[in-house]
Amino acid sequence: IISKLAFAQTISFEEALNQTIENSKDLQKQKINIDIAKTNSDFIDGLNFGKVSLNSDISRTNHSGYVFMGKLSSREATFKDFGFAQNTGDMSIAPKDLNYPDSYTSINSYISYDLPLFTGFALYHQKGILKLQVKANEILYNLDKKTLEFEVLKAYNSAVLAKDFVKTMQKAKDTIGFIKNGAKEFHKNGLVTKIDVNEAELYFLNTNSNLIEAENNFKLSLAYLKFLTSNENISDVENLQNTYLEIKEFEDLYKIALKNRDEITLQNISIEANNKNIKANQGSYYPSVFTHLEYGYNDDKFSTSKDKDYYMALLGISLTLFDGTRSANLEKSRLEYLKAKLDFEKLQDGIKLEVQKAILDYKAKQEILKEKILASELASSVLNQAKLQYKNRLISMTTLLSQETNYRQSQTMLLNAKYENSLALARLNLVLGQNLQKDYKWDF
Repeated sequence: IISKLAFAQTISFEEALNQTIENSKDLQKQKINIDIAKTNSDFIDGLNFGKVSLNSDISRTNHSGYVFMGKLSSREATFKDFGFAQNTGDMSIAPKDLNYPDSYTSINSYISYDLPLFTGFALYHQKGILKLQVKANEILYNLDKKTLEFEVLKAYNSAVLAKDFVKTMQKAKDTIGFIKNGAKEFHKNGLVTKIDVNEAELYFLNTNSNLIEAENNFKLSLAYLKFLTSNENISDVENLQNTYLEIKEFEDLYKIALKNRDEITLQNISIEANNKNIKANQGSYYPSVFTHLEYGYNDDKFSTSKDKDYYMALLGISLTLFDGTRSANLEKSRLEYLKAKLDFEKLQDGIKLEVQKAILDYKAKQEILKEKILASELASSVLNQAKLQYKNRLISMTTLLSQETNYRQSQTMLLNAKYENSLALARLNLVLGQNLQKDYKWDF
């Protein structure tokens, strides 16, 4: 118990938010996705630099063509290998030395360099697409971060709400306990009946049950907050967290949303990537140019003798004259580009609706909160009057307990209204595409 108390922590919203962002496995995974995207971009750079290979091909065969080629490659071929020993002047004779050679071992060891010189700009545009994927993953990181920030605020304020419910129920229990004890004293003096005492006792037990439930809900809220923050020492929270922003005219807020929303940036990236994909597919109509350089040794054993070395420099040009898939791929990429532009327009309309709904919801929650504050004040006044009336035997126990119920319900509804108002404001902030974490900077 002493150990738990020593590490018990009352956490602020800023601390909960920072710990969640730091320890989030989902955000860590998204950072890995960014690194993967960067690696994919490096892959294109690797292709542009070409490929160097060290090779060694070892074969043993009695295939006449391979044997003859192997001896020529290692510069060992003799006139006997051509079959001249069986030449009698008859040109129709099939020389045995040429057609039925002994088995021969060929070892070709060489280093090669392959480089694409021109790919119809396909590699250039593919690199551009992969760079856009890196940017898209960075934007997705921030989008996930904003969503997580909202979830932390909701969880934190839910814990504060549960804590305030506990306080409300504790006060209600104290109030009902006072009424119950007063009823017992009145009963001893013959001022009230046993029914009044039992009714107060029943109400006290029910209130205590509600208190136990409220305490459990607070523990559950803290458990979720511990899960988000990866901090098992959290034992309490502070006050309800409200984001503050200047409520402007709808058109101004809509412009802010279009400027800040990560989804807009992602869709612009999609449009640009699809445009580059069109150009990449157009590259299949250009010729491709490549080179292959090779230097090595060919012998019937491993050798580095200058007599056995060779080199080869190849420049290749390939032009596809007909390929039925080229036009299909090009048309598909054009259609994807048009679809991305339509998605962009649809996204703008969707954001417009989200901003409208968020503003209307926030304004409604504001009005409801004002009403609940007035209702709570009125219920408190009515309860105080009811206590005085009961003391003077002007109302029954049932009426007094009814007014206490009304007051407690008004307090509960006020707490809920404050919670809903905080969420409505945070949701509007999220719809506008703004971060909750202060001084947020990219850390990639």
